[in-house]
Amino acid sequence: MKKQAIFVLFLLMGLLLAIQSFIVSCNAAPPMPLPCAGNQDQSCGSCNGIIQCDGSCSVPTPSNYGQSCGSCNGTIQCSGLCSIPTPVNYSQSCGNCGTIGCSGSCISQGSCSPGQTQCVNNRYQNCSSGCQWQNSGVNADNDAKDLQCGDSLCDNSPNIYDSTKTSAESNCTDGLDNDCDGLTDCMDPDCAGSITGTVKSQDNQPISSADVTAKKDLTKVASATTDFNGAYTISSINCGTYTLIASHPDYASQIQSNIDVAPQQQATGNFSGGSSMVLGTSCRQDCTYAADTIVHASCSGKNGCTFYDAISKSACDNSQPGWIRDYNSSHYVACASGSPQPKIEIQASASCASGTLVKTVRIVVYNGKPVKMVVAVCG
Repeated sequence: MKKQAIFVLFLLMGLLLAIQSFIVSCNAAPPMPLPCAGNQDQSCGSCNGIIQCDGSCSVPTPSNYGQSCGSCNGTIQCSGLCSIPTPVNYSQSCGNCGTIGCSGSCISQGSCSPGQTQCVNNRYQNCSSGCQWQNSGVNADNDAKDLQCGDSLCDNSPNIYDSTKTSAESNCTDGLDNDCDGLTDCMDPDCAGSITGTVKSQDNQPISSADVTAKKDLTKVASATTDFNGAYTISSINCGTYTLIASHPDYASQIQSNIDVAPQQQATGNFSGGSSMVLGTSCRQDCTYAADTIVHASCSGKNGCTFYDAISKSACDNSQPGWIRDYNSSHYVACASGSPQPKIEIQASASCASGTLVKTVRIVVYNGKPVKMVVAVCG
């Protein structure tokens, strides 16, 4: 009993000591904090950092910060990444000769795609390999439109286009080749007119088988023969002004000047009244009619009129005695009875040993042909 009381006593004392130790521990003062860095809270680095208590920067600056990076003028940021990342397809070809830029879109493109064509202000253009438009049209007549832009039918005729081309010459006084056949106004048969009339004698009788010839300057253009009633018609002759010559072996020839043939109109040339034909001597020896200085092929074999041959007769018809006419490419004849002679080519010149004071050049008619006359006055 006594031993149990002693055990309980020791137990109570141990419990009391534990309680006392616990109380002492709870009432003890907290430990003192460690001191912070002297520059705490100051800015640090290049990335807006702040010094921490332990002296470290809250945002450490990467070792390569600010250095160039990529292909698009980027720099290393605080995150360590490039400010302008390079697209994976950067600089690859795209669009019309363009390339992929830093934004990932196509840049530096040309104005067109190779192979494209267009008409701009009536000029034809194609797209070059460099994606640029360039003029490449055909304009043979050098007018306002290229062949490919509305002049495909008339590129041989200035100022006539597909939209204005006519099937025949429609305006014979506008200076344009409206039907694009290479002939303009009165040079085009579409503008041809005609000449009609009668040939009569002084006693007002019709003369049949008279020859009526239309000439322009010295050139025979067309002719017709009168019928039983003395009537003739030159049915198709280019518009313009002509001289008419009426001739017959038994009559003196008559001339009418300034016969105007209007486009697609009929002119009249009557040989009657004051211009009627006068009965005269037949063909003369030089192959001209009486009172007529013109050689006529119809006089061949009459009153001593002779031609070398049929070629010479045709070449000399309606010329004048003594005129030179081409017999062929290498020979000429003197009208009317001359024989073929070889052509001689010489170079005309005029100069003075003592110096030329005045020199002039004129085109004159010699032997029925225009020639250049050089006149020099020597000092």
